[in-house]
Amino acid sequence: MKKFIMKQLYKRILNRIYNPFLQTNIKPQELKFTNKEKCLVIAPHPDDESIGCGGIMKLFPDNFDVISLTHGNKDDIRYSEMHEAMDFAGINNLIMLNLPDKNIISEKKIFNQIDISKYDYIFLPYIFDQHKDHKAVSILLSEKLKDKKFKSNLKIAYYEVWSTINMPQYYVNITKVIEDKKKMINFHKSQVATKNYAEKILGLNSYRGLLRNLGAVESFSILNVKDFQNIVSKIAFDL
Repeated sequence: MKKFIMKQLYKRILNRIYNPFLQTNIKPQELKFTNKEKCLVIAPHPDDESIGCGGIMKLFPDNFDVISLTHGNKDDIRYSEMHEAMDFAGINNLIMLNLPDKNIISEKKIFNQIDISKYDYIFLPYIFDQHKDHKAVSILLSEKLKDKKFKSNLKIAYYEVWSTINMPQYYVNITKVIEDKKKMINFHKSQVATKNYAEKILGLNSYRGLLRNLGAVESFSILNVKDFQNIVSKIAFDL
């Protein structure tokens, strides 16, 4: 009897966490932008933005600002690589902070200084991504949102880097800029020297495209602020 009760309780907890991800059409819908939406990409490290959002940024550069939270241990090299990638993408507003790599969770005070008041979308790594800094962004943003200094229509958009999104609700067709995304990733020479990030993520983008019979898509899970904070509050993070 005790095991049965614990099993049912566990199911309820999981349901409360995952419901916001699942209460949508199983088939992803196209994420449509005009020139009005203002978007912020938060990249824990230089290259996360290109891996997760390179295609959509190349398609809509005027919509996007980018913040890189760390320099990723190799300050001068990665600083230069990041600027080259963003210049190629056409991103005019790039901010690079100098938070400690693998410990950005300790920098709540600095993170809270980021002005998010003008954005319609904030893009960040998937909450279940397998990197402690990537998980930390969800925690820091959830805390920051408690100050209520954001637009009422703000949406939180998760992108894929180290882990795939279970059931993405939205996609963007990046077929015509897939080679540009590859170049953006490869601007991060210090990183692709050890891992072929472009090959791996473009393979995922191509696979994601199968569902809509497209060459390649970037997939996203998009939540309102209430659901986002609810999810973050129910996960026990090991950072």
